[in-house]
Amino acid sequence: MKRGIDMKKSTMLAFTAALLMSAASITGHAASAPTYDDNLILPNPASAPGLSNVVLVPVASPQVVQSLHDYVKAWENAEQKIALAKAKRDNHEQLTKADKKWLHSKDKHNYADYFRTHSLGRVHGFETALNWNGENRNKNEYEYFETPKYNEKDGFVNSYGYNVLRGMVDRVNEVVQKQKQVGGPMTDDEAQALEDAILDILAQEQEHVSNEELRHYMNETIWFASKETVKNKASEEPTAADEHVVDLRKAINEPMGSNDYNKVDLRSAIQQ
Repeated sequence: MKRGIDMKKSTMLAFTAALLMSAASITGHAASAPTYDDNLILPNPASAPGLSNVVLVPVASPQVVQSLHDYVKAWENAEQKIALAKAKRDNHEQLTKADKKWLHSKDKHNYADYFRTHSLGRVHGFETALNWNGENRNKNEYEYFETPKYNEKDGFVNSYGYNVLRGMVDRVNEVVQKQKQVGGPMTDDEAQALEDAILDILAQEQEHVSNEELRHYMNETIWFASKETVKNKASEEPTAADEHVVDLRKAINEPMGSNDYNKVDLRSAIQQ
């Protein structure tokens, strides 16, 4: 009799343990499953983020404004220096090392194309990291839903986050490329107009986005493209040392003081 009771107890314990393990398995599975509150990954979210009265991230962060300003001013400075070097070359004047470097700085790359490369690269970086669907010609299978592949009737079915970010970047690059076509910003007014145009696009695009995560990605993309472009071009343009020109004739003939003769330190004159 006791043996039968023990077997019943063992059976009940085993059954209880199985239930607990099953519940734990279900809980763990549910925790790891993707949720539908991530509107950025869905193609057409039922509750697409709309206008918000509460803005946690400024339309354009101070970092974006500063990096964008540095970008357009560096572009303006480069165009002015290149124009001066071209004028000297056309007048058959002797070119300095800096002049030659300025003339060659646009042989392969320019401020507009670098910006486009870095901005689009940032979009695709977010696309990969966040598992967005963006212009994918193959069917993307997620755990509980799938995004269809490209077809002529519907075109691409992209994630909401990708559509917003790529749309903003395409508009900005259209403005930047038009500036390139007219020769880049040559004056302070042209540089300011370009800066304002890009900030206007950023404001217009973010106006209809209340998702603060996506607004951050929009800011970060412009910031990154501006910073990387300036860094890339700085490596191709003359340094401050390259642009320092010493007039040896002036240094030799310049009076050094009340002495009857001039003592010239050529090493110091060259290194000034």
